[in-house]
Amino acid sequence: MITKQTFSTTSAWLDALLKEFQSLVNDTLRSRDRMHVALSGGSTPKPFYDALAHKGDLPWGRIEWWLGDERWVPATNPASNEKMIRESLAAGDNEFAQHFHSWHLDLEAEGAARLYEAELRRAMGNRPAFDLILLGLGTDGHTASLFPGTPVLQEKFLYTSACFVPQMKSMRVTLTYPCLNAARNVWFLVQGREKEARIAELLNRGEIPSAKIQTKCQKLFWLTA
Repeated sequence: MITKQTFSTTSAWLDALLKEFQSLVNDTLRSRDRMHVALSGGSTPKPFYDALAHKGDLPWGRIEWWLGDERWVPATNPASNEKMIRESLAAGDNEFAQHFHSWHLDLEAEGAARLYEAELRRAMGNRPAFDLILLGLGTDGHTASLFPGTPVLQEKFLYTSACFVPQMKSMRVTLTYPCLNAARNVWFLVQGREKEARIAELLNRGEIPSAKIQTKCQKLFWLTA
């Protein structure tokens, strides 16, 4: 089941996200030494990252930051999720940069995906389970780089994969369903009324890729503006 929260203003949306994130951090670190968070790319989460960067009360040294998917371009490219995330979350006086895990571990996407999975397993054990994965929702129902009709949707064992997305004519690297389904929490951050039909499919467990995630604790934060 997905819990939906709807907001008409950016300030209300951000307030809710910051409050729930702080609560989850507190709960997680009561029982574990480290919290592992996978971040989403795109323009929607950027205001949240900008606000989070200046939260001095976060235990930055105990949070490990990962990236749910990435376009296979240099990290300095304007299309890179990593570029946006570094510019946003490292803008404050915090330790984000020291605890961020980049996909760029190899010159080729396939090699980078293998190395990223190895890094996940070193950090979290043989069955990596994120404490929180942040995701978006595309107008075609995709999330991370799990696009309709692509072979990566059929991956049953690997936690990461390189994948070519014909719709975007681009190579990408992404977390897969086995990784997403193992997470303790998944939050969808969605903006715009044009996403309403896809949100309905997500909530009703339709055929779109985002609706196939099986994590028990899922939340949707929908900013309608």
